[in-house]
Amino acid sequence: MLYTIALFVTLVGLAAAQSSGQFADLINDLQGTWSTGSGAVRTGPGFWNPRTQQFTVPPTAGRSFSFTKDGFWEEAMFQWSNDPTLPECVSATLLWQHGNYSFNPINGTLRMDPFWGDGFQTQWIGCDATSSATSNNTAAPVASYNQVYLYDPPAVSIDSHYGVSSYKLEMAQLSGELLNPMWKVLNPPSMLPTDVLHIKRYGLE
Repeated sequence: MLYTIALFVTLVGLAAAQSSGQFADLINDLQGTWSTGSGAVRTGPGFWNPRTQQFTVPPTAGRSFSFTKDGFWEEAMFQWSNDPTLPECVSATLLWQHGNYSFNPINGTLRMDPFWGDGFQTQWIGCDATSSATSNNTAAPVASYNQVYLYDPPAVSIDSHYGVSSYKLEMAQLSGELLNPMWKVLNPPSMLPTDVLHIKRYGLE
């Protein structure tokens, strides 16, 4: 029995090491902060403050991922739309989360697991005075957000972005739906601490 358990543990360790080596080049390429479009939305302390539980609203919408070589990730996203009948009003969503990522050693699928309890989102709709944003941050109610992501094997290449050769990240959901391409804007990445912030760092419940 003890021999069987020891053999199982050994095989699991070997499989993990093989998987790490198998995707070493991709993991190396993934490290950094990636952002869509102009790069206005970026992960890190400039987007989400876990101590005050406030977002800093970027000047334009977009999405950002950051990855480290040792298996951590972070996401920042800002989406908005105007009401055609009231163009001065806006509906918007901001969200932030982070956690661990891994690759399936069989098919290369990327799995991104959040640190449960750390992710947050906020929304304001139209001209609702109780859920409006200032020019720099939002006082809108903040709700928990925790979403597991599964993607096809990501592709990193070099392409022209605003006339400059840049690293390009292309990702697709398992359904085949493509995400907007992201461009590497920072390396090393801009990220908040890679541990469970709401308990270990700030004692927030």
